[in-house]
Amino acid sequence: MRHSLFAAFAAAGLCLAQTDTRPNTGITDPSTFLLQYERWRVSAQSAKLSMPLIGFDLLSDNPGAGAGQVNIDFRAGTVTSRVDGLPAGDYDLWLVDNRPSRNHSTLPEAGDTMLNLGHYRLADGAYVIEARYPGIRPEGFEVDRVAVTRAGKTPAEAFVLLGAAGIFERLFRGQVRLSETGAGIAGEDSIWQLISKGRALFHQETFGGNGRSCGSCHNERNNFTVDPAFIATLAASDPLFVHEREPALAQNFENKDLLRRLGLILANADGFEDLTKKFVYRAVPSLQGVGLQSTAPDPFYGIDFTSPGVPERLGWGNDNLPLREFSIGAIMQHMSKSLGRRKDTDFRLPTDEELDAIAAYMLAIGRGEDFDLSRLRLNSPEAGAGLRLYTDTGAIGEKGHKNCNTCHFNAGGTVAFAFNPGVPGFSPIMDRVVRGFNGTAGTNVNGLPAAALIGPRDGGAGRTALPTRGFGAFGSVPGVGTFPVEEFTSNSLVEAADTAPYFHNHSVATLEEAVAFYGTKAYAEDPLSIGAPDFGGPIPVKISDNPNDPEVLAIATFLRVLNTLENIRSALSAATRARRAVTLADAAEIAGLGREEVVDAIEVLSAGSAGRNGEYGFVLTRVYLNSARAGLDRASKANDRAALEIGLGDALVNLRAAREQLSDPATLPASYRN
Repeated sequence: MRHSLFAAFAAAGLCLAQTDTRPNTGITDPSTFLLQYERWRVSAQSAKLSMPLIGFDLLSDNPGAGAGQVNIDFRAGTVTSRVDGLPAGDYDLWLVDNRPSRNHSTLPEAGDTMLNLGHYRLADGAYVIEARYPGIRPEGFEVDRVAVTRAGKTPAEAFVLLGAAGIFERLFRGQVRLSETGAGIAGEDSIWQLISKGRALFHQETFGGNGRSCGSCHNERNNFTVDPAFIATLAASDPLFVHEREPALAQNFENKDLLRRLGLILANADGFEDLTKKFVYRAVPSLQGVGLQSTAPDPFYGIDFTSPGVPERLGWGNDNLPLREFSIGAIMQHMSKSLGRRKDTDFRLPTDEELDAIAAYMLAIGRGEDFDLSRLRLNSPEAGAGLRLYTDTGAIGEKGHKNCNTCHFNAGGTVAFAFNPGVPGFSPIMDRVVRGFNGTAGTNVNGLPAAALIGPRDGGAGRTALPTRGFGAFGSVPGVGTFPVEEFTSNSLVEAADTAPYFHNHSVATLEEAVAFYGTKAYAEDPLSIGAPDFGGPIPVKISDNPNDPEVLAIATFLRVLNTLENIRSALSAATRARRAVTLADAAEIAGLGREEVVDAIEVLSAGSAGRNGEYGFVLTRVYLNSARAGLDRASKANDRAALEIGLGDALVNLRAAREQLSDPATLPASYRN
């Protein structure tokens, strides 16, 4: 099987060889990608392939309607599919092999190979099909996409829904290529090349649009996001401000004041049908550790009400396109030359190879594994107290607990609870049902006074019209019933101190205020909040609403230490890779990016609760970090390899000393012991 080419990664423990031949991947570390891929590969089924069916705004024949799944069993030779939510009609299922041709894209187009598997039938309110996987296929046929069309139409003419495998699945099956005519990825060096290519596309490719790239909003030197302080440093000519220069984008594309003052971008999260009414203003989510916080839960858990059928949850509503397809939505929303958003006129769509490279790059951003808070040992008394408070978790509906670990398990972006007692391993204790998926919840951040000044009320996940709440979703909790809810994703907290302001609308300025939010009336009393007493309060939180409360400060200090440990891990990775960079220029760039991580660490450990903490360990940690910053600064300006090595060597020694001041390294995840 083609996926056996990666067996060497597991045998080598994902250790990266010490060579001087690999390309520059910036601040991203390919081992992060490989670590996640190997975890996925262990449970992969070579004989079965499942692909979600989703709609694409502006591209689909019936945008916004329907979602489903296609399952192929290669051993049994069968294909099955179920689609819910489609209007009445006749529909066909197709398999699509994208073939190279001039000006082609990832979408089905003339010149691609397309096989019709037959008609869907209506059964119990859904459209279903059972078909044979074609025994006779064109030479070299690979399933790049599946498509649902109206009967009599080919996918190249018009499609209703499209599906594709994720990047790991495509890698597993040898479908990921560095070029559209090349062979499949065949080793670790090729992974470096793929991620390097993805980095170039992410930060430089404008896809024939208005001049923006993915990196215009997800900036590599600013934790892959933008905020008011960073935006203030940008030149007026920066592509982020294209709407201020282009008349075609002057209205209903961005809000100049909210972008510059609050770092909020305009998103047509509920569709493009009415640009004057259907829009929200949202922060740019950081992409750090995105692969650890984007897995969808099974509806069986009863805790997530976002769009079914999407295997990777992205965006503030968790109802966006899957990771590999995410670039398509971003191009149409943010990179278009006009509000008409016409394919091949206002932008071009990426190819499969470009989507694969960008997805691989995004999965290499930040960390590749979560902390284990049950074994983590911190040296700071206040951070240690914050850890104990953070992991103070009760049973469903039990009052008097902090319950932080419920929705942000191990301080990451996954939840650890279920409302359905039928779930295997179910426990009423709210951090015991660990399945590693990203959930959404109602918190009523929209109820804060600052949020009322921003614009239309943001319903979060879903496109259902909520009573007086814009668009969102209706949820159902066992024993509680059905209710409207404004759901937003549970983001990772490991990187939180780096990414202020907070929440989907930047309505909270500091980390300490964000922790104290869960003691406010907005969270505790609004009927749309998951902690609201009006419907049983399944996740009550007992904490002060005062950001200067000792317990609030302790939890914030704990989170600041975690963020600093992540900064140190990233800086160590950068310094190590800079040592073996191909050119001195590459080495200097990587060292400079590592320096930014150390600057972040110093700022995180000098502000808020940590800044007012007088513990000697924090003082000494900041000394080591400042020395590491100086070493990386020298390395980024080095004129020869000898000077580079001296600067990097100093940085490595001081970064490891800082890490030991904060924690017992033996209790950190393996990738944090670099």
